[in-house]
Amino acid sequence: MFDIYTLAASLIGGVMITLLANAASIKSRSVPRTLRDTLSSLISFVQAAFGGEQGDQQGNPLTRAQVTAAFPQGTWQRNAYEDYKKVLLDEELIFPCVYATKGFKSDDQLYLFIDSDDLSNPRHIRTLAKGLSIYLPQAHQLGPNTSLVLLAKQNNNDSRTVEEYNNLFWELLNGLAKLDEKPWPSNIPRDIDTDRWCFCFGGEQFFTVIQTPAHQARRTRYAPGLTTVFQPKWIFDILFSTDAKRAGALGKVRALLAKYDPIPVSPELKNYGEEGSRESKQYFLLDENVPAPCPYDKLSDSEVIAA
Repeated sequence: MFDIYTLAASLIGGVMITLLANAASIKSRSVPRTLRDTLSSLISFVQAAFGGEQGDQQGNPLTRAQVTAAFPQGTWQRNAYEDYKKVLLDEELIFPCVYATKGFKSDDQLYLFIDSDDLSNPRHIRTLAKGLSIYLPQAHQLGPNTSLVLLAKQNNNDSRTVEEYNNLFWELLNGLAKLDEKPWPSNIPRDIDTDRWCFCFGGEQFFTVIQTPAHQARRTRYAPGLTTVFQPKWIFDILFSTDAKRAGALGKVRALLAKYDPIPVSPELKNYGEEGSRESKQYFLLDENVPAPCPYDKLSDSEVIAA
């Protein structure tokens, strides 16, 4: 006898397999944005409905459409995303990193979620390592203001200090270095205390920024839930392709910083490679204008490659 339920299950299963198999290609810029967003939302719905427990992201970066489809209003993931969005889209108090806002509006960013603000947790480090590995091959297709945004569940205890978050941040970077499957770029020194060092993963150079719930005076580095952003450094080659563009962009950002933060602009914010600059000291800024200490002379060697 003809079984309509069996047929329905087969059709749904076929659609799900086809969509999931093509999830990566859907993110391509060659697919029209409206169609891409619709398909991405459908993928997220199917994954949420058939893929097990809601919120089990397993290190897969999500687009804006996938975030809103997978996490309903009121979930901690959606709250973290909406808090991040609110800051970037505030038209009265303009967030100084205008390129982050542009990246959000143009849907160049991807998002990862972790369920605590303990960045030293090996599970969170593995999630981010997987997320970066998935993100990197498609980063160039996402757009000139792309970044991978790591959003943590808000810590209701608010018990950590700025200094403690600084240590956790460096434990995260060190843990990522241990899981890196590609060699450290030969043109980037391993010693952190140099003007040419920057964080690298997957053979790619990154500029990374962290915002914490503990920051008060430096408003640009405050977020209700811990937020860490990884930007491939090739985006700066595009944004600052000429000296005039670099000067104009930096001037605009510094002017907005002066209005946004109650304290003066950090003296650590210098050009990469400039004499006396340390990019490592720009990643995590304290709530006062003194350099944040780095607990490492250099990050650990990859344990994956060594094995």
